[in-house]
Amino acid sequence: MRDDIVRKKLIFKGEVQFVGFRFQSKYLADTLGLTGYVENLPNGDVLMEVQGRMETIQDLILCLHQKKPIRIESIEEETLSVKAGEKKFRYMW
Repeated sequence: MRDDIVRKKLIFKGEVQFVGFRFQSKYLADTLGLTGYVENLPNGDVLMEVQGRMETIQDLILCLHQKKPIRIESIEEETLSVKAGEKKFRYMW
């Protein structure tokens, strides 16, 4: 595993459910070569665990900020341990 790979837990707050957030997240993560998952939380937030190069994760976040009608008000971020062998980015239900 490369030394520059990180895993982040991100909680997105704002208008992030019922606006295509998970679809856009998966599309962008697949395009950028990131792994992890995204899921809606009962309180209206969205949880994402994403793994890859930090610069690429930042690109994903920037792209999500630009997608309408998604409106991200804030993001809580936590660094997690890298999951070796993870190959895909997926939806969680």
